[in-house]
Amino acid sequence: MKKYMLKVSYLLTICFVIAGFTFADAAKSNENLTVRFRENTLVVASTRMEEARIYTMQGKLLQKEQGNFAEFELDRGTYRLYAKVNGDTVTRRIELR
Repeated sequence: MKKYMLKVSYLLTICFVIAGFTFADAAKSNENLTVRFRENTLVVASTRMEEARIYTMQGKLLQKEQGNFAEFELDRGTYRLYAKVNGDTVTRRIELR
């Protein structure tokens, strides 16, 4: 009986460790990045965003904002948005028509 209980406790410990990693990854998710348009202004927000940068498709940096909220005034065209959220860089393609 003692061997059985020892094996069960090992199994439960491993399950809790794996579940802990799973929940930690879910909390680190970058899906809470919000990208919206307001007239010709691109609004980027996230509670965990550190910085946001907007580039032209040719790679020229147009503007860089620090913090968890950024606004970019853009003309028509296609742009690349890079946002650093939770230490990971999230990329979005932005097209204004």
